[in-house]
Amino acid sequence: MTRTPDFDDGAIGSSRTSGVAESVIREMTREAIDRGAINLSQGIPDEDETPPEIKAAAQEAIETDSQYTITWGLPELRDAVAERYAEWKGVEYDPETEVTITSGTSEAIMSTMLSLAGPGDEVIYFEPVYESYIPASQFAGASAVPIDITDGLGIDFEALEAAAENARIIVLNTPMNPTGKVFTREELERIEELVFEHDLIVLTDEIYEHIVYTDDYISPVEVGDLADRTIVCTGMSKTFSVTGWRVGFCLAPEYLSKELRKIHDYTSICAPTPFQKAGVEALELPDSYYQELSDSYEERRDILYDGLQEAGLDPVKPDGAYYILTRYPTDEDDIEFCYRLIREAGVAAVPGSSFYTDPDADSDWVRFTFSRNEETIREAVDRLVENRWW
Repeated sequence: MTRTPDFDDGAIGSSRTSGVAESVIREMTREAIDRGAINLSQGIPDEDETPPEIKAAAQEAIETDSQYTITWGLPELRDAVAERYAEWKGVEYDPETEVTITSGTSEAIMSTMLSLAGPGDEVIYFEPVYESYIPASQFAGASAVPIDITDGLGIDFEALEAAAENARIIVLNTPMNPTGKVFTREELERIEELVFEHDLIVLTDEIYEHIVYTDDYISPVEVGDLADRTIVCTGMSKTFSVTGWRVGFCLAPEYLSKELRKIHDYTSICAPTPFQKAGVEALELPDSYYQELSDSYEERRDILYDGLQEAGLDPVKPDGAYYILTRYPTDEDDIEFCYRLIREAGVAAVPGSSFYTDPDADSDWVRFTFSRNEETIREAVDRLVENRWW
């Protein structure tokens, strides 16, 4: 028998964890597994999506390189990251002082937040937003300042300018989860003006940078002098379909890198060594790999988008990432709708309300992923069409 302290409900946790709920995305995954549903809630690619050569590199490394690397990451991998990002973005990063290999992109984001924001600081982000930015701000002790872009996905720059007056960090995610929004050059140029006018730091999550369906995608670091104020958080998970390997890349000017490295050093110590070794192999893949990756996901996007329309739902076609937001025509709240999808249609999605700071936010849409293979997506569409109750 466990004897627990006699505290009031919620009194055991600190203010950092107060009100933070368990991830709804992971909850929907567990529910899908329990009920044998097709999981289109969490962005988990199929195993056969992983390039065989990087699997082989990881397997070989397990036999020879299973101990700690330097805290900042395997030197060969940092060199490869710096070289690739100079080619892709036109920005030079010193692999010794400005590239840090983290335990996934999530750790890169968390280390950035914990090191650069604190009590009295404000963090701006755009909603609907990937759910981890919300607790990351709270864990840092900062105040979140969400700006809603639900209607039309356009930025209200008057609201952004007002928020920027007292802010410390602005979080960008492009392509964006869950909306699939790709920030335009014009939007990023206006953001650059505000960043320098109000002395802000930019945290940009670019984990979907190679899963894009529009020709005008650019990174914030490619706009003006934004690279001087920006931490780029990205990694291997989505690009190489290795979400469980937990290898992230964090690129930033030295004055920012040295701060986030303090958190990284005392939390994860280093990312998994064999998978870092495989990362070197991954970054040697030809440019054609990235084009084929994007083309493949675009085909799956169109299958799911058309299928959701056929099922009588109202999807929004994304410009990047591998998620589709879909409005539904019933009076149920989004959480009940998702549970009912699992029970009656055998398909799992994520309630839209989980992407808002307010836990009681009203939402009449849900998020599906098309990270699975075409056969699985077609089967999910068939189930939705055949078992619709709306």
